[in-house]
Amino acid sequence: MVAMANYSDYCPIAVGVDVLGDRWTPLIIRELMVGSTRFNEIHRGVPKMSRTLLAQRLRTLERRGLVARQVADRGRAGSYSLTPAGEGLTPIVWAMGNWAAEWVFSDPDDDECDGLSLMWRMHQVAIPLKLPVDRTVVHMALSGAGAAEGWLGIENRQVSVCKDDPGYDVDLAVQAETKQLQRWVVGLVPFRELVRDGSVRLLGPSRLVRAFPTWFDTSLFAEGFKRSDARKRSQGVA
Repeated sequence: MVAMANYSDYCPIAVGVDVLGDRWTPLIIRELMVGSTRFNEIHRGVPKMSRTLLAQRLRTLERRGLVARQVADRGRAGSYSLTPAGEGLTPIVWAMGNWAAEWVFSDPDDDECDGLSLMWRMHQVAIPLKLPVDRTVVHMALSGAGAAEGWLGIENRQVSVCKDDPGYDVDLAVQAETKQLQRWVVGLVPFRELVRDGSVRLLGPSRLVRAFPTWFDTSLFAEGFKRSDARKRSQGVA
């Protein structure tokens, strides 16, 4: 580990803030935690961060011993992974998310809606063993704030995200309000509620319609939301 700056407040918390105390570092750690390894993959998970700033932050995390970079052969992109010290941050980052889910998280504002980022997040939380065995193409038509069109390609129990039509027949079409689908992906509302109120519509074979919401893990912050709901009920808040 590279030595941290000296603090007049001699405290491990102060040193920890030096590592995680900016907007972007925890989000980069989050992307590595959920399986991103290439520079472009990490950037797709934090699209509002400039590529220049991302490169700078990754170099800083390397110097601090939190991220390791694997150099690839000429003509191929290298990859990034968490070191043991970086892995040690994962429960802290998840705890930050669950704290926010319990105390300060709410429905997305219009400027927080991003259909393409949402599809990328869905690919990250896909559950391989729940995905169809056969190649399956899902057309996503997202409306409202952050509207976007894209395709989820499922093959060999892996999900890819395409902004352009991949040219295969569509097996399932999903029409949804971006904001409402984002609420489901983070775990704020159950999928059946969105279907019931018309925020989501699925078109395709009944087996795929029934299975679609089970392909994704929306429980990452379930404990935080559960504690939030329990507190609101005890206070008589709707």
